[in-house]
Amino acid sequence: MKVLIKSAIKLDLSIPVDLYPDYVTYVHQELVASSEGLDKSLQSNDVTIRKNAEAELDKKVKKLLNSVVTIHTALDTKLQTQSKTAVQSKIGVNAIEGALVVIQHHTHELVSLIGGKD
Repeated sequence: MKVLIKSAIKLDLSIPVDLYPDYVTYVHQELVASSEGLDKSLQSNDVTIRKNAEAELDKKVKKLLNSVVTIHTALDTKLQTQSKTAVQSKIGVNAIEGALVVIQHHTHELVSLIGGKD
């Protein structure tokens, strides 16, 4: 006979873990920035305008993520991990940057996106 011990389980959901930041950033941009008219401000050469737009985007994304909305994407997590490893191994520690985008030919879905080494 097994004895079960009563103990409280504590979950800290206030700090989300973003395993695929490049892809997620793109989804946020497409989902929120476009619909909120922040596209031009986010691409502005004026640092102040861009920073304000980024802050506004962050605020709207947090509001969206705290709602009951579920976002479905075509992300292939295995391919995303392989893509990140490939980009990091090819560009090494040099000051070189790179990007990798994979689109599923038959469905036209974006399944992997890496932008730079970080």
